[in-house]
Amino acid sequence: MSLPAFLKGRDALWNAAIIGATFCALGINLIGLLVGVTIVLPHLLYVPVVIAAYRYPKQGLIFAAGIGGVYVLMVIWSAGVESLAAAEAFIRALVVMAIGGLIAVLTLRLRAQESLYQGLFDNSEAGSILIRNDEGTWRVEDANWNAADLLKRDPADLEGQPLTSFWDDGGAGEILSLFSREGKVYAMETSLTTADGDTQKVLISMARLPENRAILTFVDITRRVAAEEALQTARDKVQLLSRISGDHLHRTVTEMIGTLDAAGASQTAEMPAGLLSRIRTLAGNLARQLSLAETYQDLGVLPARWIPVQRVLESLGTSEKGGKVSLRFWAERLEIYADPLFRDVLTHVVENALRHGATLENLIVTYHQVNGGLDLIIEDDGIGIPAEKKEAIFEYDSGGHSGLGLFICQQILAVTGMTITENGREGSGARFVIHVPEENYRIEGSGEDAPPFPVPAGGAGRGVRHASSTLVRELTSAEFPVANALWVDYHNTTGDPATDRIFAAFAGDDAVSLARCRRHPDGLEVDGIFTPERYRGHGYANAAVWGLIEACGHDPLYMHSVLNLTGFYGHYGFVAIGEAELPTTIRERFAWAQGEMEGANVAPMMRNPTGL
Repeated sequence: MSLPAFLKGRDALWNAAIIGATFCALGINLIGLLVGVTIVLPHLLYVPVVIAAYRYPKQGLIFAAGIGGVYVLMVIWSAGVESLAAAEAFIRALVVMAIGGLIAVLTLRLRAQESLYQGLFDNSEAGSILIRNDEGTWRVEDANWNAADLLKRDPADLEGQPLTSFWDDGGAGEILSLFSREGKVYAMETSLTTADGDTQKVLISMARLPENRAILTFVDITRRVAAEEALQTARDKVQLLSRISGDHLHRTVTEMIGTLDAAGASQTAEMPAGLLSRIRTLAGNLARQLSLAETYQDLGVLPARWIPVQRVLESLGTSEKGGKVSLRFWAERLEIYADPLFRDVLTHVVENALRHGATLENLIVTYHQVNGGLDLIIEDDGIGIPAEKKEAIFEYDSGGHSGLGLFICQQILAVTGMTITENGREGSGARFVIHVPEENYRIEGSGEDAPPFPVPAGGAGRGVRHASSTLVRELTSAEFPVANALWVDYHNTTGDPATDRIFAAFAGDDAVSLARCRRHPDGLEVDGIFTPERYRGHGYANAAVWGLIEACGHDPLYMHSVLNLTGFYGHYGFVAIGEAELPTTIRERFAWAQGEMEGANVAPMMRNPTGL
């Protein structure tokens, strides 16, 4: 490396200091040797050795040996090899080497500790901020990625900022006052403000460091605090509901059963036909409502957890009518963070539809992602709910207790910030929408925070039955290799659990046809529709595409259709569109065609969102 290059970059000042100190120390000692001064000047040799050994500890001993060697040669040149001065110079060189080696060892140990502490600071799961007291104002010196992420700021933007720029909660003064008195603070609850003005609840700790510094660490407890508040509210509401149930429903059931027994004992020919049966039915209805109310008085006792939606739906015990209704559940990979009683919410909404949908033939459960979260949709083609009753069905005691179940469902969902609405059309069917906040749902296998489900056990017979009797099911992430194996002859296509939903038609235990819905940043694309040649001619592709459309059809869907299949996709609601109408990232997949879609044998198509 040339000298000019050695004096450039971030180490330029250090390198210049080493070179300057070396030339000065050796030059002054050379002049001293020439004029006969050898007592004090050799101590100057320690200066470049200390600087070099500190800055470059791995080369410190070598540098010290070089300085010592040059000094010995200068003494021998001026005084002779057999002189007393030469012996003293040799000893001096050994001392210089010892000092250089010691400084190098201490520096290496110091840097190892610094690296350890820096690693702990940078990679801590807690937010960590190093602060300094600057004339009475605490300012940020450094912040790790977790702290910056929670505050929604860049770490570099935090440097030099006063604590009050993100910590001006009323309790901040009390915590800082306690820290000033005791030099430490452990796990105190407070609030921090993010760059966009949101408030984050945190547990904060502080510890004093030398040189007017302190380390501040905190963990986000916003979700926990919100859940605790919601739980307390839910407990209060349900306790009240339980008291009302005990006061009224118990007495009503007792009176009706007493009436039933009395009527049975004095039954005459003139008694209206069906009276006893009607009374028993009413008593059973009241008993069911009572059981429902008592069941939920423990709402919030158990902590919220991740609940696999499809497993809950498939485990439902449906009524006799459920056997005559086509139940189609499309939530194979969806998990929702909710109170354990969320399972009962799903049960109640589904069974409520089966019980009250007089003309019900189809009931479908799907989901789609929206801004700020996800909508879980439970819809049917029954008689629907009149517009004037859409709000009332969620109120307590609406319509002679008919709304009790939905009222409680609403309380359960509120525990983790979910809401439920009904926006179906009277005469066309009911449509319940459960809105899930963004942080409270995940798609299994889509990332580190969404672990994959195991390979489904007993997969035979699972799925939704198409009109052709073919079973269709969405594949879990653990089953994506099955799709990849089928796609080997289809441009070696592979699935990505982070972006793809893959639907397979089955013949027995074997997947025989595939259709994929891929999420792009600006839209959903349908592709990967493929049936191996040996399985063609049985309508399997129809079944797979049908399943995809029903599961994903609440969003606009885009595709590039092969020209001779546009009619096939038109059957499912796709219409031809101009290339410019495609979302940008989907259009870019065929950028190589340079706008000549027809020449590339493909046609852009779109399907508008539709309900049942």
